[in-house]
Amino acid sequence: MLFQDCLCFALTRASRRVAKVYREKLDPYGLTQPQFFLLIALYEEDGLPITALAEKVALDKSTLTGLLDRVERDGLVERVPTPEDRRALQIRLTPKAEALRQRLTAIYDETNAWFLSQLTAEERETFDRAIAKLESVSADEA
Repeated sequence: MLFQDCLCFALTRASRRVAKVYREKLDPYGLTQPQFFLLIALYEEDGLPITALAEKVALDKSTLTGLLDRVERDGLVERVPTPEDRRALQIRLTPKAEALRQRLTAIYDETNAWFLSQLTAEERETFDRAIAKLESVSADEA
């Protein structure tokens, strides 16, 4: 098999192109793509416990902790004890993050719509099925 035929390489190459578009749009805000998607997830559902947020953004808790450290340092989120269990923490958006909501969600909506417009309805359906299938494969099966 030729290198350029490798599925993992093709996915990485496509992902880099998508990331480049986001990076250019996010530079003025000083956000990385993972920080941006974390904020988008919280705009959708603020106050999530760390475990639920990690699952939502598809990151392990240790990776998410480092990401949270940076966005908390930048004043975009805060860790707040949950009322039921003060040892458990919720992640809440700050007023600074709320002030960016409209602009960041517009970047998210417009960029996602642009990428999706590159696919026909049939291609999108096939793509969604293929991605779902690859996501369901266990690493133990490889």
